[in-house]
Amino acid sequence: MAPCMAPSRPAALAPILALLAMTGCAGDPELYPSLSIRDEERISGTFEPVKPEAYEPVPIATETLGRIDALREQAVLANERFLAAAERLRGPISQARGAEPGSISWSSAQVALAELQSSRNDAMIALADLDAIYLETQLESGNPERIETARNEVAALVASQDRLIEAARREVGD
Repeated sequence: MAPCMAPSRPAALAPILALLAMTGCAGDPELYPSLSIRDEERISGTFEPVKPEAYEPVPIATETLGRIDALREQAVLANERFLAAAERLRGPISQARGAEPGSISWSSAQVALAELQSSRNDAMIALADLDAIYLETQLESGNPERIETARNEVAALVASQDRLIEAARREVGD
């Protein structure tokens, strides 16, 4: 068993000295000022907030509206090209069903999948441009209904293309 150690004298005196130091603050108010709030520190008067100006959204520029329509049309045409490519590539993809990886039919199907994926680039580019315009109109005009509609249409086309590519990928066994 270890013997009980008594605290050293400096360690035992520390709480007593701290107590004496604190009582000095409560002593003579001439020597130690009060820490309570002074009259100068109190808030008085009234405050009138500045009235904000009425917000009126800036209309979307005519050239931006034309660009939105052109991008939407670009995505629709890109989707038509994608669907035509998907139809053309249906044969090589279906021939590769169950084929061994590395076989000629499997390789042909992989090339067909790559062509199908690259044929959706135009729609993806249109969607990215619409996203950029959408962000600009959100920041500037606050009236994004027309861009939202076009963006949602193009996003639906791209999602449909993604589903077709995924179905073809599952068919090949990629």
